[in-house]
Amino acid sequence: MYSVYFFPPFFYALILAYLINPLVRWLARHKIPRLLAIILVFLLILGILTGLGIAFIPRLASDIAVLVRDIPDTVKFITSFIDDFREGRLAFLPDFVFDFFDIDEELKKIGQLVRDSLDNLYSLLISSTGTLLDIVMTPLIAFYYLKDKDRIIKTIMSPFSSDLRQKIRSISGDIDKVLGGFIRGQLIVALFVGILTGVGCAIIGLPHALTIGLIAGLTNIIPYFGPWIGGIIPVILALMEKPILALWVVILIVIVQQIESNLLSPQIMSHSVGLHPLLVIFSILFFGHLFGIAGMIFGVPLTGSIIIISRYVLEARRHFRSSPFISR
Repeated sequence: MYSVYFFPPFFYALILAYLINPLVRWLARHKIPRLLAIILVFLLILGILTGLGIAFIPRLASDIAVLVRDIPDTVKFITSFIDDFREGRLAFLPDFVFDFFDIDEELKKIGQLVRDSLDNLYSLLISSTGTLLDIVMTPLIAFYYLKDKDRIIKTIMSPFSSDLRQKIRSISGDIDKVLGGFIRGQLIVALFVGILTGVGCAIIGLPHALTIGLIAGLTNIIPYFGPWIGGIIPVILALMEKPILALWVVILIVIVQQIESNLLSPQIMSHSVGLHPLLVIFSILFFGHLFGIAGMIFGVPLTGSIIIISRYVLEARRHFRSSPFISR
């Protein structure tokens, strides 16, 4: 886990390799040399990113610049809105209602949550400008990993016996499918959430719909905090436009999150990782309770890996017990 933080390019490269390795294998099966297949896949990705960049980056850059510029004003607006809501809309309530339900404290918590979310978004946007080295190194590392994958694995496996190497290859191959399916599943879910949110905001008439959809998709990868950040931003922007618009945005966000959490994630992740939707939900809750955010992120592939290893262990145990050399 710590390598994720100290060596982010290697972590990103591993994800990239998982994503494109199936396409490389498909090209290799069609008589294309592996090195040429890797180069073709990277050229395809570069072409797609270039096309998307030409189409969307100017608009995204403009929207992000406006959002970052307006963050201080947005914080002031939210603080003023909460104060006005307390003094105006709730002024008719008697004092004992405020004391019993602790409304003042709850409003303060809401305000602090909004401010923290905006601060986190601001930090994320600012820190993303320092990732140029990661952007350059990630595809380079992924290229060499894919190119020399067999040699790297052979070097790692060389100290083990042939029988043990075969077992490790089988287990690691199955786990590799689980992890690759998990990563692809997460990206598919993020893509769906981003598209649904962006299109919904555009239909409602909210400005910066493209950027809002992008932020919603990216933050949705982060469990618990991600949907909050991705959902609060369009609500705040809607409040600054028209209060009634914020109501429609809240309805949109609730619908999108319900579709994501109850339909998209369980179905896509269960298909990608090979787990039943109930087991997917259980693994997220169980490992999230044990390890927090990291457990929620990696709970699904960890559960799949545990099941795979358990199957091999049980199979080895059955073979051991059925061996004629074991006394009855």
